[in-house]
Amino acid sequence: MEPSKKTQELVVLIHGLGGTRIDMLPIARKLNKSGFLTQRWGYRSLGNRIETHANRLGIFLTKLESNHPQQKLHLVTHSMGGIITRTMLSKFQLNNLDRVVMLAPPHQGSHAARKLSPFLGWLTPSLKQLSDEPNSFVRNLPNPFQNNQFDFGIVEAEKDRVIEQGNVLLEGYRDYAKVRGHHGILTWYSNTIQLVDNFLNHGRFNLNPVASNSEQNRSINAV
Repeated sequence: MEPSKKTQELVVLIHGLGGTRIDMLPIARKLNKSGFLTQRWGYRSLGNRIETHANRLGIFLTKLESNHPQQKLHLVTHSMGGIITRTMLSKFQLNNLDRVVMLAPPHQGSHAARKLSPFLGWLTPSLKQLSDEPNSFVRNLPNPFQNNQFDFGIVEAEKDRVIEQGNVLLEGYRDYAKVRGHHGILTWYSNTIQLVDNFLNHGRFNLNPVASNSEQNRSINAV
């Protein structure tokens, strides 16, 4: 029996700072039910700089592509996982990458990281890199999405206390949505999970074809 279209598509899920692969389990389960293959990529987030994680991720994904040259690739990231991915895409060429969903990515920096880095920067060097100060690493990182090479969607947590509202945005996104939830547990909300599934299947978050742009980007109540 020939494999279905979806089983020829792999989704790699990448957790955030202080997280683990378990954080991405609810989304992976949903995507598996939708027919995608999934793999949760883990890393030791506290002790290394973002560039180190990005290099490891790039090597991992490049090897995946070489082993499965016909397999379409998608990425789902949470928080710093999105910045690791953005850094990786500025250095590695992925031929099969199709869609990317970023959940609460601090593209314009995090005020929480700025406040914590003087105290915890010795333990977690990525905190200073994620600061919302104008000269921080993340504020000066190249944008691999400007040329619209990939379908790129962003989900923001409406009750986010780590990232100021609007600081998740980055030029080049195709769709954007809000979930009325918190930063750290954004991956566990049922509406977040459904939004990811919608985007990877259809390239948009809201599946109502008659909805206006303002309706598509409306806040969604998490349950």
